[in-house]
Amino acid sequence: MEFKKITRRDFIKTSGKVAAGAALTTSALGMLPKKAWAKKNNVIVGMTQEPVNFNPLLYVNSGTEEVPEACMFDALWDMNHKGEFIPNLAVRVPTLENGGISEDGMTWKIELKKGVKWQDGAPFTARDVAFTYQTIVNPNVAIRSRSGFDLISEFKIIDDQNVEILLSKPYVPFAWAWQKMHIVPAHILSKVKDINTAPFNTQPIGTGPYELVKRVAGSHMIYKKNPDYHRGAPAIDTVIHKFIPDQTVAYTQYKTGEIDVFGLHGVPPERFEEARNYPGRDALETPAPWVEFIYFNCGKPQFQEKAVRQALYYAVDKEKWIQDIYYGLPPRTLSYLHPTHWAYNENLKDPGYDPQRAADMLEGAGWKKGADGIREKNGVKLRFSMSTTAGSKAREQAQAMVQAGWKEIGVAMEIKNMPASVVWGDYTTQSKFDTLMVGWEPTVGMDPDYTARCHSQQIPVKTGTGSNYVQYENPELDKLLEKGVLISNRTERKAVYDQIQAILHEDLPFAPIFAYMFMYGKKSDLKGYEINPYVTDITWNIQDWSWG
Repeated sequence: MEFKKITRRDFIKTSGKVAAGAALTTSALGMLPKKAWAKKNNVIVGMTQEPVNFNPLLYVNSGTEEVPEACMFDALWDMNHKGEFIPNLAVRVPTLENGGISEDGMTWKIELKKGVKWQDGAPFTARDVAFTYQTIVNPNVAIRSRSGFDLISEFKIIDDQNVEILLSKPYVPFAWAWQKMHIVPAHILSKVKDINTAPFNTQPIGTGPYELVKRVAGSHMIYKKNPDYHRGAPAIDTVIHKFIPDQTVAYTQYKTGEIDVFGLHGVPPERFEEARNYPGRDALETPAPWVEFIYFNCGKPQFQEKAVRQALYYAVDKEKWIQDIYYGLPPRTLSYLHPTHWAYNENLKDPGYDPQRAADMLEGAGWKKGADGIREKNGVKLRFSMSTTAGSKAREQAQAMVQAGWKEIGVAMEIKNMPASVVWGDYTTQSKFDTLMVGWEPTVGMDPDYTARCHSQQIPVKTGTGSNYVQYENPELDKLLEKGVLISNRTERKAVYDQIQAILHEDLPFAPIFAYMFMYGKKSDLKGYEINPYVTDITWNIQDWSWG
């Protein structure tokens, strides 16, 4: 993702069960003596959501499940805070210039580091990379995305440290595809009958800087450093990933020092000014690749008509949402892309807020008000639920605002929030929801490819793969998505993705509201933390953190 230069002024202008307030004490952690705390050889990362799956190939709830991913696993290469691919398990990132990619873009040669070991002592080899690829393309495994990997025509193991990949046709985001997929151990998972339900998914072994040693569902996870980590042993001995469902309670614990790094969803908007000036803390304002959506489940009878989805979008006061709830920090977007992304379609027209037009559209489409004031058509009422993570105060305020706006046009929406581990589990991935309030990023790094989210063959409840949870189907869009990933010329690519965004803007299987501007926080004496607008993981470089 390329970000346009923004001044600070413009940036600010546009840009298990546990008691909600329970603190993690030494006794609760059960592993850390008081001396350890005094020596500052641990870091506590606090978030409002809890990870439920730790296998990096399966469905990942961006932002929270990427913490165990970053702690325990490595990819072939990473994306740093400058927007550069940097080597990880690979010796170098393949390019045309270094001979790693052929002139036609269809052959990739990857050299792997020597001496890397899995956390159980087994050697990391090319067999692990090959097995990871084989798992990704296995139709019986619920992979989050196969984009790019399904174009591999041949995967060759040259020797323990070298692989060669042949593509059936060029795939421009292929480097991003590998950056998003961390490598899993063949010597463990090749013996498992069903990877979807393998014990490994909650008791993983990786090559990463930290190893999971304890998990208390609904409370926290504890990692100990890997002294043999191939990029050097981390300076911090212990990482505690703590879950505080209530965002306000989490912020209070950040202020009192009970957590050292405050991530997803970060500082509550009403506390932005306080957080900027809080002593001993650094307020970290950064654009993030997420977009906040209202997801419509097109498989449900209420949302199968485009006119209904459009009317509901008109009846949402998007600007009030941004200004009143998020204090004007996040910028409006009309696309699944951040408005600073190079592929963003700037010709999209904002429908604005027009409840009268929304009511007229529903009336014209045959949705008439019944005796109870709720619109219905052919025996189907415009009555449904909206779900998101319980305890997210800003989203709860937004839901109440949306609910009131829809009620005015004869639509009944029930708020049905659940813990993160529930709402983002099968409820989402198997399309059981009516509507969601959700933030998601492109699925292949910061490439504009959105195949996994909206191609008709990427509906997991129907095909067993992909992230098209709204069950949207459009043959014209399918063709454009398939075309876009083959074009290397940026100008020509942008023209295709402009068309894709225009179709989605018209059909509205998901309604974009704003692009994320987060305010995370950390203690000022924690060093090495880098804001990275190119990834959704705040712990992307956790191996480099230290206490100053």
